[in-house]
Amino acid sequence: MAVYPNLFKPIKIGTMEVKNRLFLAPMGTAFGEHLVHKPTDRMAAYYAARAAGGTGLIIVEQSVVQQRGLWSLNGCGLWSDDFIPAWKKLVDRVHDAGGKIIVQVGHLGRSTIEAFNGGFKPVAPSAVPDHYLDNEVEELTLEDIEQLKRDYVDAVIRCKKAGFDGIEIHCTHGYLLASFLSGRTNKRTDKYGGTLEGRLRLPLEIIQLVRRELGRDYPVIARLAAHEENGGRTLEETRVVARALVEAGLDGLDISSGSYSELDWEIPPSYFGYAMNMENIEKIKRSVDVPILASGRITEPRLAEQLIAEGRCDMVGINRAGIADPEWGKKAGAGDTESIRRCIGCVRCIDAVFSGSLRCTVNPFVGKEDELKVTPAEEKKNILVVGGGPVGLESAILCARRGHKVTLVEKNRKLGGQVNSATVPPHKYEIGSLITTQAYEAEKLGVEIITEVCVDADFVKNGDFDEIIVATGAKHIIPAIPGVDKPMVMTAVDLLEGKRHAGKNVVIIGGNMIGCETAEFLVEYGKKITILEMLDEIGQNMAIVPKPYVLSRLRKLGVEMLTQAKVTAIEDDRVVYEKGGKEYTVEGVDTVVLAAGMESVNELADELKALGKPIHVMGDASNVSIIMEGLADVYDKLINV
Repeated sequence: MAVYPNLFKPIKIGTMEVKNRLFLAPMGTAFGEHLVHKPTDRMAAYYAARAAGGTGLIIVEQSVVQQRGLWSLNGCGLWSDDFIPAWKKLVDRVHDAGGKIIVQVGHLGRSTIEAFNGGFKPVAPSAVPDHYLDNEVEELTLEDIEQLKRDYVDAVIRCKKAGFDGIEIHCTHGYLLASFLSGRTNKRTDKYGGTLEGRLRLPLEIIQLVRRELGRDYPVIARLAAHEENGGRTLEETRVVARALVEAGLDGLDISSGSYSELDWEIPPSYFGYAMNMENIEKIKRSVDVPILASGRITEPRLAEQLIAEGRCDMVGINRAGIADPEWGKKAGAGDTESIRRCIGCVRCIDAVFSGSLRCTVNPFVGKEDELKVTPAEEKKNILVVGGGPVGLESAILCARRGHKVTLVEKNRKLGGQVNSATVPPHKYEIGSLITTQAYEAEKLGVEIITEVCVDADFVKNGDFDEIIVATGAKHIIPAIPGVDKPMVMTAVDLLEGKRHAGKNVVIIGGNMIGCETAEFLVEYGKKITILEMLDEIGQNMAIVPKPYVLSRLRKLGVEMLTQAKVTAIEDDRVVYEKGGKEYTVEGVDTVVLAAGMESVNELADELKALGKPIHVMGDASNVSIIMEGLADVYDKLINV
């Protein structure tokens, strides 16, 4: 009997049969051809890997019906027949990998910018600027709307010609059709605005036209947000919309949450609970009689199975879970859940898309599925890895996969390095799953793991190692501030790991991610917190999605956050700082926490170089960065070792 029998039961969406209840929800990759807007081999490899890994249905990221609706210089289009051959190539790869594939057809509307879309001004139902972009938006004329409808029909014809198994009409996240549905963004007084009936008219007309053109036997679904925060569409309105769209001819509904103006709802990070949207999804499901595809932090096979078994939805979206591990479905189906690399909810993937193209903290292979291959080494070696943090563990895994004999030595009792302290602040515990999975992989591959041993030159001499990988991590920078050696001064890591304890009135020196997260941890225990940051921004190195939430939460809890504040002295019960050329003090201080940055720990590397053996200095020991960069460093430097 299957471990998760309901999760791996086939399902029909219209005439399309999908082999299981897993789908890769649409999310921008920016893997399209730069400025050309065609899908690439890289993009095809990415989606094919998820299909080969057991995901039954692939939903390709939003591809637009007009150039002026683009979301990225690397976003993909459907406005020309010239795109069809490239799309067909991608579709064929997914089919060859055993998956079904549909594409999300849409238009960004007011959420695009002229630099991305060929110089066109963003358009919307009304001239309401985008919340984040604060851009100039043009209101669509009735003539524009008629052209838009024709462009949608032409686009879906191209999808069918390219071989897609169906299409998804994008009606959510604040983009064009969603902005018509929302009273927050649709201020029109003609037939396409006003009442919900009027706001619903354009999406209905498009679905009716698409259905008429494609016929009843071609699967068509739509993506809807269950609700929008801050005065947007309510859940009850969404239930009305859902019923109307299904009556217009939809074969299914893909239910998400939020809008572009609420990135934390649209792309929920770790501070949201699992299956965070299910209560709303269930209510929508009771309103219609078509399959419901559910998204929103469904990352664990057991949870996915339960949701299907209880009839709360019909398919589960494993988007970021599927990014983190393309073989999520295959591993879950085999009951090998321990080997699944979990999404840790850091949403660094979104930062990566905004700044270039999709990447993942825990999966360095994202976007490199064709080019990054682990092959057996021609010469088997005896390799020592020093350091049991994420980079050291990943180095050991890679070398063991290549067939080398690998010994990993960690000076502490527990593996994980700084991840152990990073899991302590609120909402961050999921990061620890990376270490758990890496340790499991390493042990399965035969890596010898030794803890509570400090490596020195004598250890290496006695071990007959061919090559040494140094992944000794980083340590807190101790700034040259008078009084920094006082007993009340401690590092953030020592505090978070329980080696030191804070008093009631705490000053944190440094307002980047570690400083903010330390403050978030302490304030929950009733501490009075002041953050002093010498730069002009708090949380400068935080991920874009959680940053507003964390800073808002700190403000609400009374944390004082001062920028351009340079600490000049730490005295017995106060901290002195300069701001704007003037001197100020924080009085009654009983604890000072150092969070002013990290520096490499690489003394061992210098010591070992004298032995004349090949040395590879990895991760923070080479260059202090985030985990994503550290793991990528492993495959950049060690893939041929």
